[in-house]
Amino acid sequence: MAGLFGLIPLAALACEVVLCVRYARGRKEFGQPVPRSSWVWALPSAVMLCIVAICGLLGMVEGEAPWFLGTLSCAGIAASGVLAQRRDDAWRFLDGAGKRARIGILVCLVLALLVFVLFAIEAPFNALLPVGGPSHFWLELLLAGLLLLGFYLLAQRHAGACVLPVALLFFIGLAQYFVKRFKNAAILPTDLFALGTAAAVSGEYVFAIDEHVLLGAACAAGAIALLSLVRPPARDNVDARSRGVCLAGGVASLGLLATLVLVPSYMGVFGVSMEYWYTMDYYQMQGFLPSFIAVMQDMPIHRPDGYTTERARELTLEHARAYREQAAANADSARTQEQFSRIRPSVIAIMDESFSDLSVFDGMHAGYTGPKFLKEELGDALATGQLNVSVYGGGTCNSEFEFLTGNAMGFIGPGKYPYSIYDLSRVDALAANFKALGYRTYALHPNYPANWKRDIVYPQFGFDEFLSIEDFGGMPDPAMDKQTPNEPHSEVFHSGVSDAATYDRVLELLDKSEEPAFVFDVTMANHGSYEQDNIPKSYYGDYHPADYDGEVPDHNLNEYLACINRSDKDLKAFMEELRRLERPVVVVFFGDHQPSITKDYNDTWYANEDEDAHARREHVAYYTIWANYDVDGREQTSRRQDTSVDLLGIQALDLIGAPTTDYQAAVLDITRQIPSLSVTGYQDADGAWHRPDDEGPTAQAYADLANIEYLNFAEWL
Repeated sequence: MAGLFGLIPLAALACEVVLCVRYARGRKEFGQPVPRSSWVWALPSAVMLCIVAICGLLGMVEGEAPWFLGTLSCAGIAASGVLAQRRDDAWRFLDGAGKRARIGILVCLVLALLVFVLFAIEAPFNALLPVGGPSHFWLELLLAGLLLLGFYLLAQRHAGACVLPVALLFFIGLAQYFVKRFKNAAILPTDLFALGTAAAVSGEYVFAIDEHVLLGAACAAGAIALLSLVRPPARDNVDARSRGVCLAGGVASLGLLATLVLVPSYMGVFGVSMEYWYTMDYYQMQGFLPSFIAVMQDMPIHRPDGYTTERARELTLEHARAYREQAAANADSARTQEQFSRIRPSVIAIMDESFSDLSVFDGMHAGYTGPKFLKEELGDALATGQLNVSVYGGGTCNSEFEFLTGNAMGFIGPGKYPYSIYDLSRVDALAANFKALGYRTYALHPNYPANWKRDIVYPQFGFDEFLSIEDFGGMPDPAMDKQTPNEPHSEVFHSGVSDAATYDRVLELLDKSEEPAFVFDVTMANHGSYEQDNIPKSYYGDYHPADYDGEVPDHNLNEYLACINRSDKDLKAFMEELRRLERPVVVVFFGDHQPSITKDYNDTWYANEDEDAHARREHVAYYTIWANYDVDGREQTSRRQDTSVDLLGIQALDLIGAPTTDYQAAVLDITRQIPSLSVTGYQDADGAWHRPDDEGPTAQAYADLANIEYLNFAEWL
């Protein structure tokens, strides 16, 4: 049946053309040809139907009911074009109506126009329409109305200018549809700074529209048809005074719109709420525009209550002194530090794309136990365990930022991408720390260097060299069976260059120089989507979750787990190579976030649990810290120690005895009370989780950490 749906919009287009042509011929016989402007107004619907037809013929129309709702939507688009062409008839009808009836009709048309615009934004992605709980759609109607009014008046009461904002608002809804489809996430203001990254990875997804997109297109076409009924002013009624009034009115409308966006607090005045790990739910309940603006207003980093620079500096030195005094009094720590200064091991940090242990979902109700090597076979790690992260389904750069800088997104605030929106030239990062110790520093990522502004951020962080996709032979072609002509070619797996290929490059970097190195390897192979069906069957398991009737096909789950299986095997082979290497090396391996497919499992199996616990399950990955040599003063028994991304790099420094800055030492002192934190809260030494505003024995430690981190990162922004 794929491709046959394209016949529906073609049929609708044919009907529109026939009706318009017959109408035009009838008018012409009476000496009243259809004005050229009426044909122009009918054109958008014809263009929409052509685009839908192409998508349908290419098999790019999916969904649960594309034939029913899609057919109605195509009919609506065609009807909109027919109505727009016959606007003269509508004008004559209005002219013949009484004054009160005319006013009533115009009011109804304006309300219908706003409703059409609302649905053009919301219908493509919003599964909760037309009911959405504690909605703020009235606010969205007001915002859209002011935008249309401003364009209308600035164009001197020519409604054709309003087609642009209608199209813009529909494309906003369409963009949200694709982001929801690919990442199960809402568009945040900081995503606008990452359009290059989105474009770079877009080739890995299957683009298709569904019946909800078609409904949104039909509503956009309906709005355009209603705009066509707005009669332009007669030329003899337009003078300098009326032009001035329209110009002033347009500026006032857009000024009021800007004021409404920038001045009142959407969360305070209008009661728009947001839980950042459920952004999609809130966007659907409250409307895209109110939710997006509320998040935008929440972007500045919160200054801790009672914060002063002097007090933050005192806290930093106080906690740093406490950590160093304890380390100096501990004979094991002293031995570890002495050994590090003597042998200066190379440090390899590997952030593995979308790597996580889905056994946290009760074995996926299918007996899944997690990555075998890391959890069952690796017995000599310095530490290993659950890694609490601050992003879900995407936002890789935030896990990078937390690991490399030791700053927690929980303090900076969710929904923000520091790589994209802040100047990071003054940030103290691990690469700069190792560089100051005489290390050569490298960053590797087999994708475009401009993604997440890495080509700018990495040098600011202190990396001497950045190896990107061209250093791995160029971007793999869509068929995934060959490379671009660049040399050398690298092995491809799933969504890009394989983990193993990046490890080979790391070994080459270690081999070319005896000086110690700090290498940060950001992999790409496990990137979504998980419906590509391009993995050898030998990596697949056969997992079929019980008690699950959600939206994720078993094949998608098994494809993701096949990726994790391959990554686990590649890491094992890499560590075996390092065991044979005659130089000391430390590996810090961790996943950046879970794949977006886990949300549906979480919502299905744990629907009625505590909201915070529910969110935390989606915000965990896995890590290990391992060395190919005997680290003096440390047990190497793969002891379980849960932590978070922002603390992982700093704790690795402590485990191998590397020097620490005052900030890092202060954080290490506080981790005795708070061993883990993320955007979902923080954990105490007994394993209990707390909200940031909770009272209790760890509240002061959390407040100290907030002050220290604000001084370290946010005060000078």
